[in-house]
Amino acid sequence: MGHHRPVTEEVSQQATEAEPPPAGRVSSRGRALGIDMVRSMGLVALVLIGWLVFAHPRTPDPVHVVAWRPAVQSAVATADYGVLAPPGSWSWRATSARIEPQPDGTIAWRVGFLTPDDEYSAVLQRGVFPEQATGSVNDWLGTETRQGVAEGTVEINGSEWTRMVGDPQPDERRSLVHSEAGTLTVVTGSADWAELQALATSLVPRGSAD
Repeated sequence: MGHHRPVTEEVSQQATEAEPPPAGRVSSRGRALGIDMVRSMGLVALVLIGWLVFAHPRTPDPVHVVAWRPAVQSAVATADYGVLAPPGSWSWRATSARIEPQPDGTIAWRVGFLTPDDEYSAVLQRGVFPEQATGSVNDWLGTETRQGVAEGTVEINGSEWTRMVGDPQPDERRSLVHSEAGTLTVVTGSADWAELQALATSLVPRGSAD
């Protein structure tokens, strides 16, 4: 008779052979599948990011350009002084333009431009101030030039303009100011003197037909 192992020993041996790997230990095949899945998800994410970047590039907000010539025409029709403005062919981008009737009966108008160097510049006029309106003149001029202080004069188109330097916060403020027959003309902004003078030099009398 051959030697027979007890039945309980055989059952124990089979159970041991069928036991799964201990918890925390993953087979090499499962680990490879997990790595492949992670790689696939990463590739999909990269493709999606690339599509978002190239199909929808983020660009700075564009400058909001406005039509400034109608404001000049309104000033010509409303103001009782000679309106000075750039010619209709002026190419600087306008960012604001409006008429501003004042409580004292004077009329102000303005147009703001971005210079070729992307600095702010503006043309403003207000009048006609009566001779006794010195306080109103100084208050308005102080506000528009940011409390500018006179620093010499310059001749533009045969007329004398005063150079004024104002409060540099939040940006530089330079102004060219011309006074004639109770009307103030101001060219102001963060632009340098050369650009401001170029804008002032461009100013020409405007009529209803311009």
